[in-house]
Amino acid sequence: MSKHLLILTLAAVSLAVGCTQKAAQVAPTVALDSKTFARQWATDLQGGGGNSVTAVYPVENYVFVYRQDGTSTVIDRTSGQLLHIDSPRGGGVRMHPPVLLKDRIVYPTTTYLEVYDVGGRYIPHPMRPTDESDKPFSQDLRFAIRSDAVGTGKFLFFGADFRSSGRAVEVDMTRPYVPDVWTLMTPGSSVSAAPVLSKDSVFIASEDGKVTAVTTESRSPVWSSTSNGMFETFGGVVANLVLDASGLYVASTDTKLYCMHEKSGRVNWQFYAGQPLRSEPALTKDLVYQAVPGRGLAALEKSPPSQLPASSSSNKAPRWIAPDAVKFLSSDDTYAYAATADNHIVALDKKTGEPQFTSRRNDFARFGVNLKGDGLIYVADNNSRVMSVRPVLRAGSVGEIVMVPAAAAAEPTRAVAMGR
Repeated sequence: MSKHLLILTLAAVSLAVGCTQKAAQVAPTVALDSKTFARQWATDLQGGGGNSVTAVYPVENYVFVYRQDGTSTVIDRTSGQLLHIDSPRGGGVRMHPPVLLKDRIVYPTTTYLEVYDVGGRYIPHPMRPTDESDKPFSQDLRFAIRSDAVGTGKFLFFGADFRSSGRAVEVDMTRPYVPDVWTLMTPGSSVSAAPVLSKDSVFIASEDGKVTAVTTESRSPVWSSTSNGMFETFGGVVANLVLDASGLYVASTDTKLYCMHEKSGRVNWQFYAGQPLRSEPALTKDLVYQAVPGRGLAALEKSPPSQLPASSSSNKAPRWIAPDAVKFLSSDDTYAYAATADNHIVALDKKTGEPQFTSRRNDFARFGVNLKGDGLIYVADNNSRVMSVRPVLRAGSVGEIVMVPAAAAAEPTRAVAMGR
């Protein structure tokens, strides 16, 4: 190969590399101190801070990163590899968290349910009813999507705004015409909280404080022992509903977090937060974490169904409240990890709530919520770098130090955590 040809070839390779998306950045591995944070992977998104990250959602095997331009960047949760970038219709106006229906990704936006397969291929609405109608495809709705959505199989459930009233809606994602299977009216109110599903029931809450449970198939009431088949809080419900084996959790603007019996609608216990609650609790295997505006992050012990109190109005005191924490991020056997009001990451002792170590960095722009119990934290910074961060709990392990912000790059490299 001639000298000139070699130069041209190297220039072409350099140009190609420069145009690709940076992914899974690797820093030198070093011995790590205990009580610090190490970077698992980091992915730099094109456009940097000029196209800021608006939300980070760890869902199953993926991390979905929403950006200001209305796109969704899909990243492999384990490796940090950028898989594809999706551009759902209406995403620039509003885009709710993604819903995975097996191998299909559904993005609820404005009046659209935009569908991609997990490989990044857009699945349009079929031109003919016979086209690919056995799997979910994109839908153009006749009403506006209001709440986040939940799904199972080929069905999606969410709150919607109609001309006459707010309603809860069930949509069959494989129907080519009139995809809504049924709607449930909430007269004089709207459904801003995402519903939640059990095996054959869906639980719905409206902004007037009414909580109801109906069967997914026919909208038949589930709670026969309650008044009018529903439970009423003393304030509106705008936080997403959450459900696990310990109960149905309803955070209300009446300042209470309710834990309700799934089958009967009876209140198992309630927590007086002292402030209107507008965000849903995070449920882990042993604790419930509820952000309380102006007070911090409260941790409450779960009550197994066999140990529930006889009284339906039992008040539960929190195990602790961490005043500087504003959002639960992740947990492991020892610590709960939370975001602070000034955008640091803090490790809280799960028994006492006392801060144990805190990140030096506070240029984090968006935080994801990880409920797996593995301690991993998913964040994006102001330069649209997405990171998976792990806490280091034992000195001497080897890994990549989470670097200081770009503005401090001239300073000596150091871990971005400090023990207390």
